[in-house]
Amino acid sequence: MRRLVSRRVSWLYLLLVASLAVSGLMQMPIAKRYRIAEVPGLGWLGDFLLTHKLHYLAASGLLFLTSYLVTRWYLEWRQDWELTVLGWARAGVLAALIGTGAVRVLKNLPDISFTPTPTMLVDWTHLALAFVLGLVALSRPVLRASYIRKVPRR
Repeated sequence: MRRLVSRRVSWLYLLLVASLAVSGLMQMPIAKRYRIAEVPGLGWLGDFLLTHKLHYLAASGLLFLTSYLVTRWYLEWRQDWELTVLGWARAGVLAALIGTGAVRVLKNLPDISFTPTPTMLVDWTHLALAFVLGLVALSRPVLRASYIRKVPRR
């Protein structure tokens, strides 16, 4: 099957998602608690502010890449290609992750405060969606499925 995006774009997506996974996990205090930060070369993982900034940087990169690909989809690709069930699942999970991430950014602004229950629900939902995105990605090679397929001509 012909590739819609270059290998560089695919690798950029993979790098951004991996960076988000690592920096997101390190937002929880697991690096110091489980002594990951004591491993030579990994001390920076215990620095909350650094991992927080890295998470925001990778998130902005993912937002840019997603915007670029969605724009190309609507302008060029949708006439010849359609999303499979797995493609719609990935798109939906990514959209929900972006939405919950936006709520988390709002929550971190100084003039906006949420009560503890909505904060916890948004945090857990964001974490669960990140896990589901990983499951969707792992299911692709297991099912030998694709995210897209050629639109049948009538």
